[in-house]
Amino acid sequence: MIEVANLSALRSFTGTVNQLCYVKGHTYVGDGGGGIFMWRTESVFTVGEYKNDNNGTIVDTGSAVGRWVRQFEGYVNVLYFGALGTSGDYTTEIQKAIDFAFLNSKSDVIKGSTVFIPSGSYKINTLMLKSGVSILGESNEKTILYTTDNHAADYMFKMEAGPVFLDITNLNISGRQTEAGCFLFEANSINTEPFHGGLWNSTFKNIQITGFKGHGIYLKGGSQNQALPNQFNIFENVRVGKQGHFTNSLKMEGQNGQHTFLNCTFDGFYNKENKLYARGHNVNISPNGDITAGIVSFINCTFQDADYGIYMNYAENINIDGCWFENLGVAVTLNGLEKNSCRDITIQNCRFANAAGFGSLEVSLENIKIGQCVSITKSFVNVYNNYVAVSDINGPYWHPDSSFLLALDNSEGGVNIAGNVFQDSRLCKTGGVMQVLNIINPNILDCGRNKLVFVTVPSESTNNQINRINSTINASETLFIRANQGSITFNTMDSGGTTGKNIFLNGRASLTLTNGQAATFIKVDNSVGNERATYQLVSIAN
Repeated sequence: MIEVANLSALRSFTGTVNQLCYVKGHTYVGDGGGGIFMWRTESVFTVGEYKNDNNGTIVDTGSAVGRWVRQFEGYVNVLYFGALGTSGDYTTEIQKAIDFAFLNSKSDVIKGSTVFIPSGSYKINTLMLKSGVSILGESNEKTILYTTDNHAADYMFKMEAGPVFLDITNLNISGRQTEAGCFLFEANSINTEPFHGGLWNSTFKNIQITGFKGHGIYLKGGSQNQALPNQFNIFENVRVGKQGHFTNSLKMEGQNGQHTFLNCTFDGFYNKENKLYARGHNVNISPNGDITAGIVSFINCTFQDADYGIYMNYAENINIDGCWFENLGVAVTLNGLEKNSCRDITIQNCRFANAAGFGSLEVSLENIKIGQCVSITKSFVNVYNNYVAVSDINGPYWHPDSSFLLALDNSEGGVNIAGNVFQDSRLCKTGGVMQVLNIINPNILDCGRNKLVFVTVPSESTNNQINRINSTINASETLFIRANQGSITFNTMDSGGTTGKNIFLNGRASLTLTNGQAATFIKVDNSVGNERATYQLVSIAN
């Protein structure tokens, strides 16, 4: 076996079929990028996809009959390409490793589609992630990727068009206060059928992201059709700390579904000098056109140090379970006014610590000081078994107008709330769980998803008759209705199930409630006449 000092020396030596050569280093002897190369003459190396010199695993000597090909098993080490981890700009070298692993993912000629990045420091401009390629760091403490000096790119990582399958593990990524973001996963289709695109069936694990003033992770799905989803992805032990006001640690826009965030952290920041916490949302979930996120779980995650923890502007089937919210103006916001209602949002088994108006903390006047743990507009929400605490409820900075939950303009939504526990009874303040309704449509009471309804009849109104209850509660659930101003009269369904009446009053022809009186109904999924659900009187409270 012949020996040469580095790849440059190898490039000047033409071999014979299957000849082996030991290279002592990529650039310098002993730099870790050396190894054994074989002279290969198959057409795939002379005119095919492996013909180009990549200064790492394929070396072209200028010969038309062969190439030097690195012999290795397992991972594609970035050291092969000269990325030595000594704080240099290694964008080109690591991209070449990714491109080579991508070729391998589609070929039977050379195996190895995982790029390995050893412990060290690597400056990066922008890397293009490619489907089928995994990136594995040695340690999420010691494998450190920095933005380049005077970094001008908008994101450190982007992905190619089409469905993209990735696995990224064990990285410490630092933006060094750049204006850029870290990961952009934008769903774009390729120009051939079936025109699909997005991040699919991918895993991200043991990753730290700090120092970016742009978005930490931006999952940008499609806007108008079902072909561009980010879907079926898992993020585990991913910790993101944003450094910019009004940007997001995690932004999900458009079609995003079946995502799981497990033991992740999405933080803002705190400026001790002026007591200013990050402005804006740590996590933002919003639509793109008519399409939004659905089926997303945050499990055992943490949200801290910002005006808003999680902000949803139209989202569906979001589960927040066993999470920690701390040092926040508003921990969870559900906004269904701008597009459509937020639907089936469940917040359960969580801990809220100084998470409504920053609790008893002293904060800047620029931050939210009267806030809520859960803020709701036009949304359907379940809030169960949470715990709420502050550092010092008797201190000078706790604001009594902050509340656990506030639902405004929520007549089209509804709140299920139960089992929540509070450090002090002063922290359990809610608003909007009870809905005050007027009889707007003739003889119809529209209750939406609400279970506690106070009915107001304006003094000038002559319409106080209720022949029909419209409600989206489920069969077997109860509805508590109180006359709040004036009197209201319920009229029973007749034996033939007359159209427009769906109320049973236990033998009464009608039931009148005066101011302060209340009745409880249970929804029954029986079929009577033209009705597919009816409301049975359970009790009357004077």
